[in-house]
Amino acid sequence: MSEAVGEASCSKKTKKTDASDPEVVLGHRVVQTRDVKWLCVPDIYQKLHRPNLYDIGGTYMHEVADYWFMFKSEQVGNIFLLHLFICNHTESCFTVAVSCNSTLKVDKKNKIVYLQQYHKEFEFKKVPEMFHSYLTTYNFTDIDVELFKDKNLYIAVNFPCDTKGISLDVINRIKINHDCGALLTDPIDSDFTIESADGGKFKIHKVILAAHSEVFKAMLKEETAESQNSYVKLVDVSEEDLRGMLEYIYTGTVKDVENVNFANLLMLADRYNLQGLCELSQYALSEQLGLDNAFDILVISDMYDSDFLKNEALKFIKTNPEVLDCATFKEINSPALIRELCTYLAK
Repeated sequence: MSEAVGEASCSKKTKKTDASDPEVVLGHRVVQTRDVKWLCVPDIYQKLHRPNLYDIGGTYMHEVADYWFMFKSEQVGNIFLLHLFICNHTESCFTVAVSCNSTLKVDKKNKIVYLQQYHKEFEFKKVPEMFHSYLTTYNFTDIDVELFKDKNLYIAVNFPCDTKGISLDVINRIKINHDCGALLTDPIDSDFTIESADGGKFKIHKVILAAHSEVFKAMLKEETAESQNSYVKLVDVSEEDLRGMLEYIYTGTVKDVENVNFANLLMLADRYNLQGLCELSQYALSEQLGLDNAFDILVISDMYDSDFLKNEALKFIKTNPEVLDCATFKEINSPALIRELCTYLAK
């Protein structure tokens, strides 16, 4: 049984990690199960080119081994596969969450490639001791694998210890009950109004905005004009874009993804420091890459300093060289971005 889980702390810059970090599993170093955040796979480039079963490392309860992770590498044509497994040292029921897909984020400075920090949970019941359980498979193209040269791969992981013994159905019901979307639709006890450039007005709750954004929190302090008037007009934000941002703030997601302008939402996420919306918008834009918009998205990624989105755009352009004939290529006015594109294409 599994479910996708989005982390709230998806910043534009992934937290710096290294082999001595107490949250990083690497070999036999003692990392507490309750603290683990990453699995570190060193020499990933070589290991993907040499199909075999490899140890990653384990977590501990104090000094006693608790869980162990390993992976099997495999190559099928131009696709490289990483099959992830977990071994529990005692008979137990447990839930573990790992990166939910093969989306990559490159940290060139620290020579790390991160898998997405959105998690997928796996629930196991009455697993015998020392049993190797399959978790998931990540797949990488040959272009992806080139990014791994001289870098370590970091796979996000955690153990939702507070939910031990509680079924995921119960957890899902709790999450639904904490979805504030109903308060956006029927704004009972609202105490603030936001108006868009084209006149759309939304009655909202100061406490909800302040809880999700440090920028809104500063705006809503007692001494500000906005707070005293319980009103602000965003003169450069359309009603639809404002609705999308508020939907994310109140619910943690955006439902009508087909009709949302994620480039505009990325701008709003950056402006109001909505880290989760920033991550969601980048991922959505990467899924929308096409021949007609690849350079537009590349420019957007450069504008908002999104390494993940830029890497996805560069990969798309390299895989589809016909996009270089597009008129928008000639409209890029950043010499640094042009150099970066030429360097990537020359690899």
